[in-house]
Amino acid sequence: MDTAKFKGIFTALLTPMQEDGSLDLESLNRLVEHQIEQGIKGFYVGGSTGEGFILTSEERMTVLETVVRAARGRVTVIAHVGCISTMESIRLARHAEELGVDAISAVVPFYYKVGPQEIRAHYESIMEASQLPMIVYHFPGATGVQLSLEFYEQMARHPRCLGVKFTSLNLFEMQQIRSRCGSGFLIWNGHDEVYAGGSLMGADGAIGSTFNMMPGLFVELFSQASSSRWEAVQSLQANANEIIAHMLNYDVIPYEKYILFLQGIIRTPAVRQPLRQFTEEEKAGMEAFFSNSPILQGKGK
Repeated sequence: MDTAKFKGIFTALLTPMQEDGSLDLESLNRLVEHQIEQGIKGFYVGGSTGEGFILTSEERMTVLETVVRAARGRVTVIAHVGCISTMESIRLARHAEELGVDAISAVVPFYYKVGPQEIRAHYESIMEASQLPMIVYHFPGATGVQLSLEFYEQMARHPRCLGVKFTSLNLFEMQQIRSRCGSGFLIWNGHDEVYAGGSLMGADGAIGSTFNMMPGLFVELFSQASSSRWEAVQSLQANANEIIAHMLNYDVIPYEKYILFLQGIIRTPAVRQPLRQFTEEEKAGMEAFFSNSPILQGKGK
């Protein structure tokens, strides 16, 4: 398999919404176009950043259809099809395959305490139902599931398992996956604040939430890391982390939507319950930070 199209910066797309909570597909089209203009490699659609677990399956399909149409084959599209239910994951995977996306991904089944054999069977069932390559989504901070290195070795031997979206701060574990699974098993850094470290530990790129509001910075970061210009990488990561540190005083998805709203890319910053709704005082704090951030205003890296 030619893996070149899977190496680089992939935006974990937000899902714009109207004030009444319905999908805002017009804003989604603008967001896709803006991201492509900024040079991202592709999109990761329907994940946690996209409020995938708050959308119905039909809405997840509509969002993916909209992104595929808007992208028009210009970038790589990865569809997150993960659900607690294996059957529902298969349904979404088959839909993604019909749309001609480049790969699928799925978070581990969570809430129910299933073991590694059941998790492996979950992934194998999805891969049997679709010919698309699969990306395991490892996010122990959200799922409570810690996968073993042996699990990754087993998955790496499957002909349709492409790699792992590694959303963990344990970069030693990331390096061990690289060491034990080889270069053919791709790794995408998942925590944006440590992408510089992830690139040193062997990540082939990144799938990130904050790329929605500062894609150009991370595209440049990937370029500099690919050329081993580590002083530039360190500086760019510090610039990104200044924004991420401010964001962590609020809440990730609502914050990013508010910034995209201030950037004029999406029509409203609405999120669905039970996600946090900001007070007027909090909005004022974000607006003040935005007005003093050349990066968020698109004037610098």
